[in-house]
Amino acid sequence: MAGDDGWEVEFYADERGREPCREWADDLSPQKRAAFTAAVRLVLARRGLDVVETEYGKALGNGLYEFRVRWTAAEIRHKVEGLPSGDVGGAPEAVVLRVFFCIAGRKVILLLSGYDKARDPSGRRQQREIARARKLLAAYRDAHKQAGKRQ
Repeated sequence: MAGDDGWEVEFYADERGREPCREWADDLSPQKRAAFTAAVRLVLARRGLDVVETEYGKALGNGLYEFRVRWTAAEIRHKVEGLPSGDVGGAPEAVVLRVFFCIAGRKVILLLSGYDKARDPSGRRQQREIARARKLLAAYRDAHKQAGKRQ
């Protein structure tokens, strides 16, 4: 996925080819998946790392960032592009998604993992998810280092 200003958004894949963030997003309800996709395309891919200076993001330290999705796809389109907010279908669900990412090169955002904070808003769960994202970030960096040594 690419934004208007050239940011590429990719999914982290582990050594077995698993993509934790994509797998999580694929398991979301259709409304929440639409909100995730709209937020990534219309906000994260356009703003890149600057997203942490807005209500959509937060720097967690050591190169790990949190992307916050709090609105339906229609609300995001309305906020970002001024389009009328239409119904995405079904009764509205509470959208409180957290997506963890890092920067993986010049203008490349790497989505590490995510979780649905509406299902479990506890601080304990948030800390577990951040710890998991930090492990994925460390694994990405280790693999990247090893690949650089082989070249």
